[in-house]
Amino acid sequence: MTPMSAAPLPKLPLSLDDFTGHSWDITRQILDHQQDQTVQFEGKCRITSGWYHEDGQLILQHSPPLASSRRYRWHPGSAGGIDVFFEDDRFFHNIDLTQSAPTAHHFCPPDNYHVAYDFASWPDWTAHWQVSGPRKSYDMRSCYRKTQ
Repeated sequence: MTPMSAAPLPKLPLSLDDFTGHSWDITRQILDHQQDQTVQFEGKCRITSGWYHEDGQLILQHSPPLASSRRYRWHPGSAGGIDVFFEDDRFFHNIDLTQSAPTAHHFCPPDNYHVAYDFASWPDWTAHWQVSGPRKSYDMRSCYRKTQ
């Protein structure tokens, strides 16, 4: 009897270094349950010198596109993960890179933010946010496709 060989494991990001110095095209769909509308985002993301920075356009129904950008500080976290901070250095969440599909939670009273990352197609990856609160209820799915 011949032992079965295990299928090779997919390459996954191991640390912040795997993200640093690269660019991604981003497509994002935001399903706003309170407004009963879908918003699209198309843009680019670059991670350099500890900063995650994205720029693009929000595409709304029956409106001209709006410029949109955001920045987060990314620091090496525990066990090779990534600690994500807001621009003002408040902690946001941790990306656990020991898993191919890590999740995280952030409570910003009175709102709850839950994210599920998926690195199974690395270097392309996704982030699915579910946000709820008294004045918020939306799902946001971002797809990142490496360009450089």
